[in-house]
Amino acid sequence: MSENQNYTILIAEDNDITRELMTKIMGSEGYKVLEAVDGSTAKDVVKKNEVSLALVDLHMAPEGGFDFAKFVANNNLNIPVILVTGDQGMDLLLETRKYNIAQMIQKPVEPDRLKSTVSRVLKKYYS
Repeated sequence: MSENQNYTILIAEDNDITRELMTKIMGSEGYKVLEAVDGSTAKDVVKKNEVSLALVDLHMAPEGGFDFAKFVANNNLNIPVILVTGDQGMDLLLETRKYNIAQMIQKPVEPDRLKSTVSRVLKKYYS
């Protein structure tokens, strides 16, 4: 777990309860955690901080997960984005490829799945 302290996770989620839950889970794993309530705030966070990975809700106003992923891609930021959503379907999968989403996590967020997905994506991008 000590190696996790080298990573900073951004959690962008407009639902306070879900954001606090994900923050608690990631913090308990030793990660540094930054929070944002929407895609616009998430953009500001990555402009001012070194972020290792972003967990981003798909549906946030005024800007959601795809808006954030597009910003990351357009600015050549090397930040893997994990999309958090309750949505399903082929259209969503096609969109995730279009925006180079590293992984998707279904809501409601299951703690073990969140931990394993974040760990797997970090290893893929930083090993």
